[in-house]
Amino acid sequence: MRRAAAGKSLVLAAACSLFMISDANAQNCKGFLQSARLAIGGEVAALRRVEHEASDRLKGLDSRPFEVLRDEVRKTAAIIGPPGILKLEEELKRCRNWTVPVRKICADAGQMLADILDKYVAAPKPDYDKAVYAAAAKECERLMDMKPLASAIRGTE
Repeated sequence: MRRAAAGKSLVLAAACSLFMISDANAQNCKGFLQSARLAIGGEVAALRRVEHEASDRLKGLDSRPFEVLRDEVRKTAAIIGPPGILKLEEELKRCRNWTVPVRKICADAGQMLADILDKYVAAPKPDYDKAVYAAAAKECERLMDMKPLASAIRGTE
C-alpha cells in the first residue's frame, strides 16, 4: 500500500515538474523582449554614450583617443552578447511566436561600432558605410525602446 502511494506521489510530482518546466519555457518566449531590455539596457546606453563621445571627438570636442573609445565598445559589446547567451537566444526560435534576437542585434551593432572606431584609429577619414551602421544601431535602439541617436558616426548629425 505504501509503495502504491509513494508511486502515485512520484508520478504526480513528475507531472507537476513537467508542467512547471513547460510554463517556464513559455514564459521565456513570451517575456523575452522585456527581460532582454532589463538585462542589457544599461550596456546599450553605454554604447550610445561612447558613440556620442566619438562623434564629439570627430568635431574636436572630446580628447579621448579612438583606441580608448574602441576598447570600451568592445568590452560593452562582449557583455551584451556573450557566446553562451547568444546560443540560448538562438534556441528561442522554437517559440511559437517569433522571438527577436535582441542581444545578437545589439551586440552586432556594438561590434560594427568597434570596427568603425578601429578604422578611425588607422586613418583620420576612414571609409565605411554609415547607412549600414546607422540602420543596425537604429534597430537595436528600436528594440530597446530608445530614441535613435544623432551622431557624426552615423552621418545623421
